[in-house]
Amino acid sequence: MTTRSTPTRLDTRTLPAIAHRMKLLRLTTGLSVSDFAREAGIARTMWHNIEAGFSRIGIDAAMKLCDKYHITLDWIYRDNDAMLPHGFVKLLHEAEKTEAEGP
Repeated sequence: MTTRSTPTRLDTRTLPAIAHRMKLLRLTTGLSVSDFAREAGIARTMWHNIEAGFSRIGIDAAMKLCDKYHITLDWIYRDNDAMLPHGFVKLLHEAEKTEAEGP
């Protein structure tokens, strides 16, 4: 029996990367977890679990985010930002920089 050393798109090791992108998305809005979840139509506890990497965002919720924030499923699940609006990519980089600097 062989084991895979590289994660696949559906591998649980991708959860931290998806969680990080979801947190960055929320940070670009300036909303708290509760407020973002409410605006996105996702239960607060579910959003917390998504951001924490405990749960993968489901396709229906991801599509809602795509419609609301003009992002793509490719970015959410695969980190492909090629089709994201340029202004949004800048916001993501700013959010990532702010997060790295800490409080």
